[in-house]
Amino acid sequence: MSPTRGRVVGVPIDALTSAELVDTIFGWVADDAAPARSAVGVNAHVVNLAAGDTRFAADVGRADLAYADGQAVVWAARLLGTPVPERVATTDLIHPLAERAAAEGTPMFFYGGRPGVAALAAERLARAHPGLSIAVRDGYVPTERMGELVRQINESGARLLFVGLGDPLQQRWISEHRDELTVPAVLSCGGLFDWTSGSNRRAPRWMIRAGLEWLWRLIIEPRRLARRYLVGNPAFVLRVARAKLAA
Repeated sequence: MSPTRGRVVGVPIDALTSAELVDTIFGWVADDAAPARSAVGVNAHVVNLAAGDTRFAADVGRADLAYADGQAVVWAARLLGTPVPERVATTDLIHPLAERAAAEGTPMFFYGGRPGVAALAAERLARAHPGLSIAVRDGYVPTERMGELVRQINESGARLLFVGLGDPLQQRWISEHRDELTVPAVLSCGGLFDWTSGSNRRAPRWMIRAGLEWLWRLIIEPRRLARRYLVGNPAFVLRVARAKLAA
């Protein structure tokens, strides 16, 4: 059964729990006949980008699943009539996916991040989940070598591909190359490799539960994220309020 799908300021949101999302993705993994399918995590930043960039909005709209990877999106979706059950942070989702991949012998591929970071993330996950197989490639691949990268991914035998280039680049890459991929399940994952490798430290659990992980990220990376949160968060609230009033 397909999940309930709603929209937050034009961006699709599927009402899924973490367990339902894992089951859906592994349903894709098991389907050899289907083309590559993709899942995207949606947070306030993604909604803001989509509002000002029609090409990015179209890339996000092509994803087969769009899950709430931000507490503000959960609240906004509920306010606008979509019963999203919970936030599914990609940094949390990787663990049940890795556990099941290890148990079922499902190879994975990490593409993106600074040199060495994806490899370290893969090593840490493999230690936590014995038997897990992950091939890696950092995000510094020139355009003229994209064909080589796609061949490397396909020849790796991976069934789960994580693309961590940041938005909007990762969605553009998936849109441009998904038809060339033999990997059945593709997930955009932003800075996942930084968090999983330990290069960045997650917020305390109380901040995550309170929907304040964005504040923690702002504290540890103020120069890079100040505009995204201090300007972007109020802009998101205003967009949601306008959508509610229009409805």
